[in-house]
Amino acid sequence: METDTPQMTDGFTLALEKVQGWATGFYSILPNILVGLVILLIFTVFAYTISKAITAYFKRRDKIDLGNIVSDIGFWLFMVFGLLVALTIMIPSMNPADLVASFGIGSIAVGFAFKEILQNWFAGLLILLRAPFRRGDQVSLEEISGTVMRIEPRATIIRTYDGRDVVIPNTTVFSTKVIIQTSQEHRRVEMEITVGYDYEIGFVTEIIQQAFANVDEILKTPAPQVLCWELGATSLGLKLRWWIKSERANEVVSRARLVQALKTSFMANDIDPTDPSLVYSINSAPPEPQTSDTQPAKTKKRGKPEKPVAVEKPAKVVMDANDPETHTNKADSKDKTLLPQESDPITKQNTIEGKA
Repeated sequence: METDTPQMTDGFTLALEKVQGWATGFYSILPNILVGLVILLIFTVFAYTISKAITAYFKRRDKIDLGNIVSDIGFWLFMVFGLLVALTIMIPSMNPADLVASFGIGSIAVGFAFKEILQNWFAGLLILLRAPFRRGDQVSLEEISGTVMRIEPRATIIRTYDGRDVVIPNTTVFSTKVIIQTSQEHRRVEMEITVGYDYEIGFVTEIIQQAFANVDEILKTPAPQVLCWELGATSLGLKLRWWIKSERANEVVSRARLVQALKTSFMANDIDPTDPSLVYSINSAPPEPQTSDTQPAKTKKRGKPEKPVAVEKPAKVVMDANDPETHTNKADSKDKTLLPQESDPITKQNTIEGKA
Protein backbone atom coordinates (compact mmCIF):
# COMPACT_ATOMS: atom_id res chain seq x y z
CA MET A 1 0.00 0.00 0.00
CA GLU A 2 2.83 2.39 0.79
CA THR A 3 4.37 1.82 -2.66
CA ASP A 4 1.04 2.37 -4.44
CA THR A 5 0.50 5.82 -2.94
CA PRO A 6 3.52 7.51 -4.60
CA GLN A 7 2.56 5.98 -7.98
CA MET A 8 -0.98 7.34 -7.73
CA THR A 9 0.40 10.72 -6.74
CA ASP A 10 2.76 10.74 -9.72
CA GLY A 11 -0.08 9.78 -12.12
CA PHE A 12 -2.32 12.52 -10.75
CA THR A 13 0.51 15.02 -11.07
CA LEU A 14 1.15 14.07 -14.71
CA ALA A 15 -2.55 14.37 -15.56
CA LEU A 16 -2.75 17.73 -13.85
CA GLU A 17 0.30 18.96 -15.70
CA LYS A 18 -1.20 17.84 -19.02
CA VAL A 19 -4.47 19.65 -18.30
CA GLN A 20 -2.52 22.75 -17.29
CA GLY A 21 -0.58 22.48 -20.56
CA TRP A 22 -3.81 22.31 -22.51
CA ALA A 23 -5.16 25.31 -20.65
CA THR A 24 -1.97 27.25 -21.26
CA GLY A 25 -2.08 26.38 -24.96
CA PHE A 26 -5.73 27.36 -25.16
CA TYR A 27 -5.09 30.69 -23.49
CA SER A 28 -2.20 31.29 -25.84
CA ILE A 29 -4.35 30.77 -28.95
CA LEU A 30 -7.50 32.35 -27.47
CA PRO A 31 -6.82 35.69 -29.21
CA ASN A 32 -6.47 33.82 -32.51
CA ILE A 33 -9.77 32.01 -31.88
CA LEU A 34 -11.54 35.27 -31.14
CA VAL A 35 -10.09 36.89 -34.25
CA GLY A 36 -11.07 33.85 -36.33
CA LEU A 37 -14.64 33.97 -35.01
CA VAL A 38 -14.84 37.68 -35.80
CA ILE A 39 -13.54 36.99 -39.32
CA LEU A 40 -16.11 34.22 -39.76
CA LEU A 41 -18.87 36.54 -38.53
CA ILE A 42 -17.77 39.23 -40.99
CA PHE A 43 -17.80 36.74 -43.86
CA THR A 44 -21.25 35.52 -42.77
CA VAL A 45 -22.67 39.05 -42.83
CA PHE A 46 -20.94 39.74 -46.15
CA ALA A 47 -22.23 36.48 -47.68
CA TYR A 48 -25.75 37.24 -46.48
CA THR A 49 -25.59 40.75 -47.96
CA ILE A 50 -24.28 39.46 -51.29
CA SER A 51 -26.99 36.79 -51.36
CA LYS A 52 -29.73 39.36 -50.82
CA ALA A 53 -28.25 41.65 -53.49
CA ILE A 54 -28.14 38.82 -56.04
CA THR A 55 -31.75 37.88 -55.26
CA ALA A 56 -32.90 41.48 -55.68
CA TYR A 57 -30.96 41.81 -58.97
CA PHE A 58 -32.60 38.76 -60.54
CA LYS A 59 -36.00 39.67 -59.13
CA ARG A 60 -35.87 42.99 -61.00
CA ARG A 61 -35.22 40.97 -64.18
CA ASP A 62 -38.13 38.60 -63.55
CA LYS A 63 -35.84 35.62 -62.84
CA ILE A 64 -36.67 34.86 -59.23
CA ASP A 65 -35.89 31.13 -59.27
CA LEU A 66 -32.53 31.60 -61.00
CA GLY A 67 -31.71 34.34 -58.51
CA ASN A 68 -32.43 32.00 -55.60
CA ILE A 69 -30.00 29.37 -56.88
CA VAL A 70 -27.25 31.86 -57.77
CA SER A 71 -27.63 33.58 -54.40
CA ASP A 72 -27.27 30.22 -52.63
CA ILE A 73 -24.10 29.53 -54.61
CA GLY A 74 -22.67 32.93 -53.72
CA PHE A 75 -23.59 32.54 -50.06
CA TRP A 76 -21.91 29.17 -49.60
CA LEU A 77 -18.82 30.13 -51.59
CA PHE A 78 -18.22 33.09 -49.29
CA MET A 79 -18.96 30.97 -46.22
CA VAL A 80 -16.48 28.25 -47.25
CA PHE A 81 -13.81 30.83 -48.02
CA GLY A 82 -14.47 32.59 -44.71
CA LEU A 83 -14.23 29.28 -42.84
CA LEU A 84 -10.84 28.55 -44.45
CA VAL A 85 -9.54 31.98 -43.48
CA ALA A 86 -10.88 31.63 -39.93
CA LEU A 87 -9.30 28.18 -39.47
CA THR A 88 -5.89 29.34 -40.67
CA ILE A 89 -6.05 32.20 -38.15
CA MET A 90 -7.30 30.09 -35.24
CA ILE A 91 -4.78 27.29 -35.88
CA PRO A 92 -1.51 28.92 -36.99
CA SER A 93 0.22 25.57 -37.42
CA MET A 94 -2.30 24.54 -40.08
CA ASN A 95 -1.04 24.90 -43.64
CA PRO A 96 -3.65 26.51 -45.94
CA ALA A 97 -2.63 24.16 -48.77
CA ASP A 98 -3.24 21.11 -46.58
CA LEU A 99 -6.56 22.58 -45.50
CA VAL A 100 -7.65 23.09 -49.11
CA ALA A 101 -6.58 19.53 -49.94
CA SER A 102 -8.60 18.21 -47.01
CA PHE A 103 -11.65 20.09 -48.24
CA GLY A 104 -11.09 18.65 -51.72
CA ILE A 105 -11.08 15.08 -50.42
CA GLY A 106 -14.09 15.85 -48.27
CA SER A 107 -15.99 17.33 -51.21
CA ILE A 108 -15.42 14.13 -53.22
CA ALA A 109 -16.85 12.06 -50.38
CA VAL A 110 -19.81 14.43 -50.06
CA GLY A 111 -20.32 14.26 -53.84
CA PHE A 112 -20.67 10.48 -53.77
CA ALA A 113 -22.92 10.60 -50.72
CA PHE A 114 -25.26 13.23 -52.19
CA LYS A 115 -25.02 12.27 -55.86
CA GLU A 116 -28.74 12.50 -56.64
CA ILE A 117 -29.13 15.80 -54.79
CA LEU A 118 -26.26 17.33 -56.75
CA GLN A 119 -27.67 15.98 -60.03
CA ASN A 120 -31.02 17.60 -59.31
CA TRP A 121 -29.29 20.82 -58.32
CA PHE A 122 -27.29 21.06 -61.55
CA ALA A 123 -30.35 20.06 -63.60
CA GLY A 124 -32.33 22.85 -61.95
CA LEU A 125 -29.55 25.32 -62.73
CA LEU A 126 -29.50 24.24 -66.39
CA ILE A 127 -33.28 24.52 -66.63
CA LEU A 128 -33.16 28.06 -65.27
CA LEU A 129 -30.26 29.07 -67.52
CA ARG A 130 -31.87 27.66 -70.67
CA ALA A 131 -35.32 28.89 -69.57
CA PRO A 132 -37.53 26.59 -71.67
CA PHE A 133 -40.31 27.53 -69.24
CA ARG A 134 -40.72 29.75 -66.21
CA ARG A 135 -43.05 30.47 -63.34
CA GLY A 136 -46.63 30.80 -64.49
CA ASP A 137 -46.21 28.67 -67.61
CA GLN A 138 -48.72 25.87 -68.06
CA VAL A 139 -47.00 22.62 -68.98
CA SER A 140 -47.66 18.92 -69.50
CA LEU A 141 -45.08 16.42 -68.28
CA GLU A 142 -45.86 12.73 -68.84
CA GLU A 143 -49.24 12.33 -67.08
CA ILE A 144 -49.01 15.61 -65.16
CA SER A 145 -50.49 18.87 -66.41
CA GLY A 146 -50.60 22.14 -64.52
CA THR A 147 -49.00 25.49 -63.78
CA VAL A 148 -45.32 25.88 -62.85
CA MET A 149 -45.35 27.43 -59.38
CA ARG A 150 -41.59 27.62 -58.82
CA ILE A 151 -38.30 25.96 -59.76
CA GLU A 152 -36.25 25.06 -56.69
CA PRO A 153 -32.65 23.81 -56.62
CA ARG A 154 -33.83 20.22 -56.11
CA ALA A 155 -37.25 20.05 -57.76
CA THR A 156 -39.86 21.81 -59.86
CA ILE A 157 -43.25 22.42 -58.25
CA ILE A 158 -46.29 22.07 -60.55
CA ARG A 159 -49.83 22.77 -59.39
CA THR A 160 -52.25 20.52 -61.26
CA TYR A 161 -55.59 21.77 -62.53
CA ASP A 162 -57.38 19.96 -59.71
CA GLY A 163 -55.41 21.90 -57.10
CA ARG A 164 -52.64 19.46 -56.08
CA ASP A 165 -48.96 20.40 -55.88
CA VAL A 166 -46.62 17.88 -57.52
CA VAL A 167 -42.89 17.89 -56.68
CA ILE A 168 -40.89 16.62 -59.67
CA PRO A 169 -37.09 16.10 -59.39
CA ASN A 170 -35.23 18.40 -61.75
CA THR A 171 -33.37 15.49 -63.36
CA THR A 172 -36.75 14.06 -64.42
CA VAL A 173 -37.87 17.42 -65.80
CA PHE A 174 -34.57 17.89 -67.64
CA SER A 175 -34.59 14.45 -69.29
CA THR A 176 -38.32 14.13 -70.08
CA LYS A 177 -40.39 15.66 -72.86
CA VAL A 178 -42.19 18.75 -71.57
CA ILE A 179 -45.08 20.29 -73.53
CA ILE A 180 -45.31 24.02 -72.84
CA GLN A 181 -48.90 25.05 -73.42
CA THR A 182 -48.30 28.79 -72.96
CA SER A 183 -45.06 29.25 -74.90
CA GLN A 184 -47.05 31.00 -77.64
CA GLU A 185 -49.79 33.58 -77.30
CA HIS A 186 -52.37 31.42 -79.11
CA ARG A 187 -52.93 27.70 -79.60
CA ARG A 188 -55.40 25.47 -81.39
CA VAL A 189 -58.10 23.26 -79.86
CA GLU A 190 -59.85 20.37 -81.62
CA MET A 191 -63.07 18.44 -81.13
CA GLU A 192 -64.68 15.65 -83.17
CA ILE A 193 -68.40 15.14 -83.79
CA THR A 194 -70.47 12.91 -86.11
CA VAL A 195 -73.56 13.61 -88.21
CA GLY A 196 -75.70 11.33 -90.33
CA TYR A 197 -75.16 11.03 -94.06
CA ASP A 198 -78.64 12.39 -94.82
CA TYR A 199 -77.62 15.89 -93.71
CA GLU A 200 -76.25 18.27 -96.33
CA ILE A 201 -72.60 19.05 -95.48
CA GLY A 202 -72.73 22.71 -96.41
CA PHE A 203 -75.80 23.27 -94.27
CA VAL A 204 -74.22 21.56 -91.25
CA THR A 205 -71.03 23.56 -91.76
CA GLU A 206 -72.97 26.83 -91.72
CA ILE A 207 -74.65 25.85 -88.47
CA ILE A 208 -71.32 24.97 -86.84
CA GLN A 209 -69.73 28.22 -88.07
CA GLN A 210 -72.66 30.07 -86.55
CA ALA A 211 -71.94 28.31 -83.25
CA PHE A 212 -68.28 29.32 -83.52
CA ALA A 213 -69.30 32.96 -84.00
CA ASN A 214 -71.45 32.85 -80.86
CA VAL A 215 -68.50 31.92 -78.61
CA ASP A 216 -66.52 35.03 -77.66
CA GLU A 217 -63.45 33.08 -76.49
CA ILE A 218 -62.86 31.64 -79.98
CA LEU A 219 -60.52 33.84 -82.02
CA LYS A 220 -61.66 35.15 -85.38
CA THR A 221 -58.14 34.88 -86.84
CA PRO A 222 -57.14 32.24 -87.78
CA ALA A 223 -60.70 31.36 -88.69
CA PRO A 224 -62.31 28.28 -87.11
CA GLN A 225 -62.44 25.23 -89.37
CA VAL A 226 -64.96 22.46 -90.00
CA LEU A 227 -63.23 19.53 -91.71
CA CYS A 228 -64.76 16.33 -93.08
CA TRP A 229 -62.47 13.91 -91.31
CA GLU A 230 -63.76 10.35 -91.42
CA LEU A 231 -66.24 8.22 -93.38
CA GLY A 232 -67.95 5.98 -90.85
CA ALA A 233 -70.28 3.07 -91.46
CA THR A 234 -73.38 5.14 -90.69
CA SER A 235 -72.12 8.68 -90.16
CA LEU A 236 -69.70 11.34 -91.29
CA GLY A 237 -66.98 12.34 -88.84
CA LEU A 238 -66.25 16.07 -88.60
CA LYS A 239 -63.26 17.66 -86.90
CA LEU A 240 -63.79 21.12 -85.45
CA ARG A 241 -60.66 23.25 -84.98
CA TRP A 242 -60.45 26.69 -83.44
CA TRP A 243 -57.84 29.00 -81.91
CA ILE A 244 -57.82 30.48 -78.41
CA LYS A 245 -55.50 32.38 -76.11
CA SER A 246 -53.16 29.73 -74.80
CA GLU A 247 -54.18 29.62 -71.11
CA ARG A 248 -56.01 26.50 -69.95
CA ALA A 249 -59.04 28.47 -68.75
CA ASN A 250 -59.76 29.64 -72.30
CA GLU A 251 -59.81 26.05 -73.54
CA VAL A 252 -62.24 24.97 -70.82
CA VAL A 253 -64.58 27.93 -71.34
CA SER A 254 -64.51 27.86 -75.16
CA ARG A 255 -65.15 24.11 -75.32
CA ALA A 256 -68.02 24.28 -72.82
CA ARG A 257 -69.69 27.23 -74.57
CA LEU A 258 -69.19 25.69 -78.02
CA VAL A 259 -70.91 22.47 -76.94
CA GLN A 260 -73.81 24.57 -75.63
CA ALA A 261 -73.97 26.53 -78.88
CA LEU A 262 -73.85 23.39 -81.03
CA LYS A 263 -76.59 21.70 -79.04
CA THR A 264 -78.85 24.75 -79.34
CA SER A 265 -78.16 25.20 -83.06
CA PHE A 266 -78.68 21.51 -83.85
CA MET A 267 -82.01 21.44 -82.03
CA ALA A 268 -83.17 24.64 -83.73
CA ASN A 269 -82.29 23.24 -87.16
CA ASP A 270 -83.66 19.71 -86.60
CA ILE A 271 -80.28 17.95 -86.58
CA ASP A 272 -79.74 14.96 -84.32
CA PRO A 273 -76.03 13.98 -84.04
CA THR A 274 -76.56 11.80 -80.99
CA ASP A 275 -77.38 8.56 -82.82
CA PRO A 276 -75.66 8.15 -86.19
CA SER A 277 -77.60 4.94 -86.84
CA LEU A 278 -80.79 6.93 -87.39
CA VAL A 279 -79.77 8.07 -90.86
CA TYR A 280 -82.50 6.13 -92.64
CA SER A 281 -85.23 8.55 -91.69
CA ILE A 282 -85.48 12.14 -90.57
CA ASN A 283 -88.27 11.38 -88.11
CA SER A 284 -86.33 8.43 -86.65
CA ALA A 285 -88.95 5.90 -87.78
CA PRO A 286 -87.58 2.35 -88.19
CA PRO A 287 -87.06 1.07 -91.74
CA GLU A 288 -89.42 -1.37 -93.36
CA PRO A 289 -88.20 -4.96 -93.02
CA GLN A 290 -86.61 -6.25 -96.21
CA THR A 291 -88.22 -9.31 -97.80
CA SER A 292 -88.12 -10.94 -101.17
CA ASP A 293 -91.17 -8.91 -102.19
CA THR A 294 -89.95 -5.54 -101.00
CA GLN A 295 -87.07 -3.30 -101.95
CA PRO A 296 -84.53 -2.07 -99.37
CA ALA A 297 -85.53 1.11 -97.60
CA LYS A 298 -83.82 4.12 -99.13
CA THR A 299 -82.19 6.90 -97.21
CA LYS A 300 -83.94 10.21 -97.53
CA LYS A 301 -81.66 13.12 -98.27
CA ARG A 302 -82.27 16.35 -96.41
CA GLY A 303 -82.38 19.38 -98.66
CA LYS A 304 -80.50 22.54 -97.79
CA PRO A 305 -82.73 25.27 -96.32
CA GLU A 306 -82.17 28.83 -97.40
CA LYS A 307 -80.62 29.87 -94.10
CA PRO A 308 -79.90 28.18 -90.75
CA VAL A 309 -82.11 29.17 -87.86
CA ALA A 310 -80.37 31.84 -85.78
CA VAL A 311 -80.00 31.14 -82.07
CA GLU A 312 -78.88 33.14 -79.05
CA LYS A 313 -75.34 33.05 -77.74
CA PRO A 314 -74.62 30.37 -75.13
CA ALA A 315 -74.53 31.36 -71.49
CA LYS A 316 -71.29 32.73 -70.11
CA VAL A 317 -69.02 30.28 -68.31
CA VAL A 318 -67.41 32.04 -65.35
CA MET A 319 -64.35 30.47 -63.72
CA ASP A 320 -63.42 31.45 -60.18
CA ALA A 321 -60.16 33.34 -59.78
CA ASN A 322 -59.05 30.76 -57.20
CA ASP A 323 -59.50 27.88 -59.65
CA PRO A 324 -56.04 26.38 -60.46
CA GLU A 325 -56.96 26.36 -64.16
CA THR A 326 -57.04 30.17 -64.11
CA HIS A 327 -53.74 30.53 -62.23
CA THR A 328 -50.85 31.80 -64.37
CA ASN A 329 -48.62 33.84 -61.99
CA LYS A 330 -48.76 36.65 -64.52
CA ALA A 331 -46.41 38.82 -62.49
CA ASP A 332 -43.66 36.24 -62.91
CA SER A 333 -44.47 34.90 -66.36
CA LYS A 334 -42.79 35.80 -69.60
CA ASP A 335 -43.76 38.91 -71.54
CA LYS A 336 -42.48 37.41 -74.82
CA THR A 337 -42.79 34.07 -76.56
CA LEU A 338 -39.92 31.61 -76.66
CA LEU A 339 -39.99 31.27 -80.43
CA PRO A 340 -39.38 34.13 -82.88
CA GLN A 341 -42.53 35.72 -84.23
CA GLU A 342 -42.00 34.41 -87.75
CA SER A 343 -42.16 30.86 -86.36
CA ASP A 344 -45.60 31.44 -84.83
CA PRO A 345 -48.03 29.14 -86.71
CA ILE A 346 -50.63 31.91 -86.75
CA THR A 347 -48.26 34.39 -88.39
CA LYS A 348 -47.05 31.72 -90.79
CA GLN A 349 -50.59 30.87 -91.88
CA ASN A 350 -51.46 34.52 -92.44
CA THR A 351 -48.31 34.95 -94.53
CA ILE A 352 -49.17 31.96 -96.73
CA GLU A 353 -52.72 33.22 -97.24
CA GLY A 354 -51.39 36.68 -98.11
CA LYS A 355 -49.05 35.26 -100.76
CA ALA A 356 -51.84 33.18 -102.23
